Amino acid sequence: MSPASVIFFMMFMAPIVLLLIVAAFWKKARVILLTVAVLVASGELYYVLYSQDAHLQEWYSQEETVNKYLNELYPGDQWVSRQPIRNTILSNGVEIVFTDEPEVAYLYIVEDGKVQLAGYSEGKHGGEPKRDR
Repeated sequence: MSPASVIFFMMFMAPIVLLLIVAAFWKKARVILLTVAVLVASGELYYVLYSQDAHLQEWYSQEETVNKYLNELYPGDQWVSRQPIRNTILSNGVEIVFTDEPEVAYLYIVEDGKVQLAGYSEGKHGGEPKRDR
């Protein structure tokens, strides 16, 4: 798990844990505090699930646009698309690995409906990439 994920998790869990601790010691307001803790947890869960789903839907849209672009640019070629999980700066792009060039991963981004090659990464024996547009 990345450090950002750990911090994100701790930020979401802090109010719930705090409410549960206070509820354990404050018997008069225990029911109210436990209800608030459940409501806070439900709201946070909804936020996390909604943001993940929205991000995934956006990526699917970008993947479709990149696939159309590559079909026009490289007809007959085959490739595999994936989400760029290693790149934190351009994490909203589409990473493409062509089957005839498995050592090179190309990162395409979609801005205003236009597809652009943002860069590529190559393995140990990648050599010069075949596609530079």
